[in-house]
Amino acid sequence: MAVLLCLAIAGIGVAVWSDSEGDGGTGPSAAPTIRKLPVIVDSEEPELVDIGSERSEMGLPPASGDASLTERVLGELQEKTLVMAGIRSEVSAGCEGGQVTPKPGHKTLCTVTYQGAKLTWDVWVSDVSGSGPAQFIWYDVYPPDSGLLLAKAVYGRFWNQHHQTAKELRCDRIPALRTAKFGDDTGYECHYLDADGDEPRWVREKVLFDTGGPVFQEID
Repeated sequence: MAVLLCLAIAGIGVAVWSDSEGDGGTGPSAAPTIRKLPVIVDSEEPELVDIGSERSEMGLPPASGDASLTERVLGELQEKTLVMAGIRSEVSAGCEGGQVTPKPGHKTLCTVTYQGAKLTWDVWVSDVSGSGPAQFIWYDVYPPDSGLLLAKAVYGRFWNQHHQTAKELRCDRIPALRTAKFGDDTGYECHYLDADGDEPRWVREKVLFDTGGPVFQEID
């Protein structure tokens, strides 16, 4: 049993567009021209992974049915770290004392290393029954307060969500990798040009971050 928090947030924010760079057409005189964000998002991200990705797509070996408790936990934590970061990369993991202690009420700290950054997860064993091959162990996994926000993951997920209907996609310039608190507004923004209606308009979305990686929320 594992805990994976994820914001299910979606929406559309609208800013009026005026054609200051087009063929001379003009929108309503009172409509402001939006400040275009500096990064043009014009292609998919080939290394993007998410909750639906297979372990092979993440670069992880297949899960073993006879793996030990510690091996199962470390494999799960590597998956969760890759989903949160959103970009395929080599990861390593280990637990304090070398293993997850199979004792009810016992907490073990396990750390995953991703591109040199270390994330420590709490693993709580809630119950143990049986012994040997018939032993059953129930545990919960709790993430750290902060995770890793990657620019490539933001741009890749924004592209996936909007490239089929948007005319132009842009985002703020985001560091390649930085830490961010789960559940926080990162302070970054992306927007895309919606040209489906009578008047083209810019749709603005702020970038949020949770254990499932970057997500986008409308800006009114």
